[in-house]
Amino acid sequence: MKKNAIYFIQHTVAIMILMTLYFYFVRQEFSDGMVLMQGLWLILAVEGALIVNEKIEEKSQSYKFLRCLPIKDREVVLSKFTLVLLTTAILVWYNNILYLFIPGPEYLYTIGRVFLLLCAIFAILLAAVSYIIIFRFGHSVFVKFVWVAMIITMVSPILIFELVILKMDMEIGEIMERLAQLHWLTWVIMPICGLAIFYLLYQIATRAKEAAKG
Repeated sequence: MKKNAIYFIQHTVAIMILMTLYFYFVRQEFSDGMVLMQGLWLILAVEGALIVNEKIEEKSQSYKFLRCLPIKDREVVLSKFTLVLLTTAILVWYNNILYLFIPGPEYLYTIGRVFLLLCAIFAILLAAVSYIIIFRFGHSVFVKFVWVAMIITMVSPILIFELVILKMDMEIGEIMERLAQLHWLTWVIMPICGLAIFYLLYQIATRAKEAAKG
């Protein structure tokens, strides 16, 4: 876990610095676009750290080496899932800290927190599925999955805007406002459900790792 943490920390810190510089020197004021950007960057930061780490694992044949050590497969999987969860939590926390230094309408901060929560749930589930694919099918299949997942993540907001929002004569800001107005209990149940699915995927990833031969 310590070895993996190095790459997660490096990637996460780099993203945090870029976000801070962009928001402070380029944007300077909170907007709907920044809300969307924060969410997408969070997803890319978590999955990006995972990609960098797994590329190094594949290059150094770390999984084969670990099989020679008295380390259980469950411990390997748990360390990776824990890092994903911690990285996502830190990024959510940091994005909320940015709100203290970027001026903007008060309602946008609420909308931003709601959207960050949705993106955080998506990020941990995407990472969990990534590990299942790595353990079950190998790194080469995982690379193909990443390309598809990233294209969908980047293109789907545009398609939703063009095909759905414009036809409904709605703006992204209006949709986010409606999300923010959902009952507070929704925002308690949603992360609990997300974590429950994450735990289920952890169990599946563990079984896939235990069944793997290399």
